[in-house]
Amino acid sequence: MGLLRSRILWKIYAVFVAVIVIAAVIVSVVVSGVIEERTLADVRRALDVRSQMLSRLSRPILESGRVAEGDEWIKTLGKETRTRFTVISAAGLVLSDSDKDPQLMDNHHLRPEVQDSVCHTFGVSTRYSATLKTRMMYLARSVRIQGELLGYVRAALPLTLINQRVSDSRRMIIFGIGIITLLTLVLGFFLARHFIKPLLQLTKMAEAMAAGDFSLSLKSKRRDEIGRLVQAFNLMAVKSRARIETINTDRSKLNAILTGMREGVVAVDRDDLVIHINQAAAAMLQIDAAASIGKLIWEITRLQELSSILNDASQQGCEIKRNLNISYGISGQVVEMHAVPLTHGETEARSGAMVVLLDISEVRRLETIRRDFVSNASHELKTPITAIRALVETLIDDSAQMHETVRLSFLDKIAKQSLRLSAIVVDLLALSRFESQPEPLVLNAVVDLRTVVSDAVKGLVPLADEKNITFELSEPVAELEILSDAEFIDQAITNILDNAIKYTPAGGRVSVSLQSIAAEAVISVEDTGIGIAPQDKERIFERFYRVDKARSRELGGTGLGLAIVRHIVLVHKGRIEVDSQPGRGTTFRIVLPLNVQSI
Repeated sequence: MGLLRSRILWKIYAVFVAVIVIAAVIVSVVVSGVIEERTLADVRRALDVRSQMLSRLSRPILESGRVAEGDEWIKTLGKETRTRFTVISAAGLVLSDSDKDPQLMDNHHLRPEVQDSVCHTFGVSTRYSATLKTRMMYLARSVRIQGELLGYVRAALPLTLINQRVSDSRRMIIFGIGIITLLTLVLGFFLARHFIKPLLQLTKMAEAMAAGDFSLSLKSKRRDEIGRLVQAFNLMAVKSRARIETINTDRSKLNAILTGMREGVVAVDRDDLVIHINQAAAAMLQIDAAASIGKLIWEITRLQELSSILNDASQQGCEIKRNLNISYGISGQVVEMHAVPLTHGETEARSGAMVVLLDISEVRRLETIRRDFVSNASHELKTPITAIRALVETLIDDSAQMHETVRLSFLDKIAKQSLRLSAIVVDLLALSRFESQPEPLVLNAVVDLRTVVSDAVKGLVPLADEKNITFELSEPVAELEILSDAEFIDQAITNILDNAIKYTPAGGRVSVSLQSIAAEAVISVEDTGIGIAPQDKERIFERFYRVDKARSRELGGTGLGLAIVRHIVLVHKGRIEVDSQPGRGTTFRIVLPLNVQSI
């Protein structure tokens, strides 16, 4: 069906048919004309012979004038030869006619054939005969004796027979040419198909290759130009398939590398249109990677620094390194950008630029934490050390004159500062232990959280009573067991409760609840204290970070409590959550996985 729908097949075949039909018509017309011409020539020769015969036979009649004697044999001769004979006097009177009564016939002196015979011995004319109601050929011959004109004889044959012969000849010619034409057309169709079929197959193969399918292969035993073309196409398909597979493999590797990279990658062409962007870059810039392809880089990011570094790298043709600050509300990112120009071809013409985005926000945050830690640790250690040193120096310098009560007061302050210094060192060692542990701690002791929470609350009731703070405890009836170390969990809960009491004004309330949700135990500590600002929520678990530094130092503490709580929770594969509003209190939730065997 595909071959029969081929336009080129029918175009070639239509031209072929037109040539054959035109040739057949020309041959038919020429042959018919030749047959007609030769048939008329045969008739003319027959009439010439018969007119000569009639001239000899009619000479006695013209000489003697005995018309009646010749009328009978003329009729007989005309009937036997199927020819119309006419004897005409020199004056043009019809003396005898084989088909009609002479007396009823007109004068024939002005007939064309008679006129021509006067000058040329005989004359020929073809015309329609009103007497016989048919088309006739007339041949008239003058009859002379010693140059004297005696009269004329005329022989005529109807052309209906000639027309019949010509028609029969034409029918035979047309039939023969029709058979030949039909055979030629059938042969031409198969010949055209023989040439068009491989072209259609090549077209189909080319369309498949254009669509990315290089699996087709054509079979041809022909050794002509079309056969060589088929072989060339097969070879091109094989080589193209190999090249495409290599390109796809390289592209897949490149895409896998770019997709797996933590660094963002953005590439633009010379018109600043995005030609590639990986998911890491899309996440950093908070844009849709797929929707960004083909768009201007400054339209999708609105970051002047990013557009500028790409443009500079493309124009200057060198590597450029800059930092980019991206702000999202109250938070943001610090991104390090490395841009390089893109080139192509042997001439290394510049075709755009590519930038690699490295998120260094965490590095900057850790540097800030490190600086703050060094500063805070130095300050925290310096405070008790300075106090101890001053008190000791005072005791040494004025020990003789110093009253015993003052001496004891100084020694008491030295003891408290020593305890504070010791607490800071102990907490630092605890943090160091959690952070430097090469392998996770093995927690295989079954601990009932009800007991741990109850003991922690009881231990801090005196501190709460001193500030007139109401302590509320809500715990389930059933046991809530986890795999842990009782000392770790007790330390975490105690630190949370201690902070709640410290930052809750006198007359406030601290509520502690323990419940089971799904396969997890949830310890909630809610207070009515000063609360935590949103910008401080992410940093309260940093070492020595204080929301209100002056208030915190008044209340005591090392500034490491929440950092230790966070590490203890992470060791138990749990999580800690904070909900707080400034002036309305804070809720800490410690979520720990329950012991599977006890559920």
